[in-house]
Amino acid sequence: MKNILEKIFGFILLGGILFGLFILVTVPFEIYQKISAESWPSRKAIVTKSLASSNRDRKQGVTWHPVLCGTYKDNGEEFCVGRFRYGGFRFGAGKKSAAEAAAKYSAGQEVDIYYSPDNPRKTVLEARSSWNEIFILVGLAIFFLLIPVFIWLFRKMHKSGKHQ
Repeated sequence: MKNILEKIFGFILLGGILFGLFILVTVPFEIYQKISAESWPSRKAIVTKSLASSNRDRKQGVTWHPVLCGTYKDNGEEFCVGRFRYGGFRFGAGKKSAAEAAAKYSAGQEVDIYYSPDNPRKTVLEARSSWNEIFILVGLAIFFLLIPVFIWLFRKMHKSGKHQ
């Protein structure tokens, strides 16, 4: 029984380490996009449709994301935005957060659409957003990566205490 528990604990520990490494690898890209978007120009637009949309994927199953469509006021061109902001992360399928994000923007509402000067099709609704989620994720990643260090130190102290 003890060996089974140690194996389960080992798999949980490995999962935590992999999660921590994944976050520390992906967060810099998200931070770069977030900082870039904060300096993007914007265009005025009118929302025509805002909803939470789902995608089915073999690996992830069903995932949800907000979608906002509308027309630009300056030329009447239609657009759809699938990414509301950088620096936000979904946990699980994301249905609740997608619905909440879509509910913030109703049909007929005027919004600013921020776009990349290098690629005007790359757009976001909220160029400036909180850094809280990024800080929390980096903190979690560091925590999960430090757990093995704490376990090793605990075992080392526990073993040295037995031999005295």
